[in-house]
Amino acid sequence: MTNNQSVENLVLRRNFPPCRCAQCGDAVPEARMSADAIAPAAPPVRRVAPPSVAYRPSVVGERVFDVRSGRWGAFMGWQRGRAYLRPATGGVEWDTEARWITNTEQ
Repeated sequence: MTNNQSVENLVLRRNFPPCRCAQCGDAVPEARMSADAIAPAAPPVRRVAPPSVAYRPSVVGERVFDVRSGRWGAFMGWQRGRAYLRPATGGVEWDTEARWITNTEQ
């Protein structure tokens, strides 16, 4: 079995429909995708100073601003001194140190 056949079998086992576009032609669209296309990297860390007065949210779902990443998020909870935030529109949680949280955009 060639490498292309094994990749094709993997695609078929994962229930991907065969690709019919002119660029692929071999029914394995996932084989040529880069890791960044499948799972993009985390947003870059901004080079900013932490807020002068850190904000300490206590209500789950409260809207807060993560100064370091430059993103608004919904506060989800604390664990080991780190705040866990989730994008307001839904998505993957991220964590940050308490000193980077504020309730106003910087």
